[in-house]
Amino acid sequence: MTSSAQPVDAKDSSSLAAEDLRTLAWLHVAERSPRVLSELHTSGFPASLMLVPQDDPWLCCMDRALATLAGTPCDDESAELPASSEDDLAADFAAIYLTHALRASPYESVWRDEDHLMLQEPTFAVRAFYRRHGLQATDWRLRADDHLATELEFVSLLLERGELKEAAHFLNSHLMTWLPSFASRVAQRAATPFYAALAGLTLVACEHCLAQLPSAAADTGPNLRDGEG
Repeated sequence: MTSSAQPVDAKDSSSLAAEDLRTLAWLHVAERSPRVLSELHTSGFPASLMLVPQDDPWLCCMDRALATLAGTPCDDESAELPASSEDDLAADFAAIYLTHALRASPYESVWRDEDHLMLQEPTFAVRAFYRRHGLQATDWRLRADDHLATELEFVSLLLERGELKEAAHFLNSHLMTWLPSFASRVAQRAATPFYAALAGLTLVACEHCLAQLPSAAADTGPNLRDGEG
């Protein structure tokens, strides 16, 4: 893999981009133990992400965070990060995705609704988008349709189907209207290097994905980069 992201302009490239987003969704949807994260790092993540340049700062941050979890020595001692325990990771996951302690909701509606509430118009607009493609969120009663992991998974499915303009449309009109705000706040407030890096890395991957997809006319709505979450 070169130091620049590969173009999403062929079936194989689209499949690789889809796998990137699916992996990121998997990390956002549930708490993962240090052992599992260490195994992921051993398997090549995050260097395996084709959407993210190898020299991207967030990719480097994630690499260092996972190396620290795995107990792997860092070549650059000045870049070493504080170690995070399993309890640290669990507390950070809860603060971001469960208790709203960081005020960085993983749900689109909270960022885009005037009153910052869940299950409002943005949620149902996302659901309608899924239905137009014959899909629905799994366990939507437990995790609403506009959860970050579900939206990432949906884009990955569109890429696998070769529906590149629809993927661009969804990114423009939904995911990228609020992901910059979510990523910025988590990166600033997360207690563990892993979750700070995950937020930044997800934004970079989606930005590169969108930049390389065919353009699609869409009402992008407000970009609440500094909005409430």
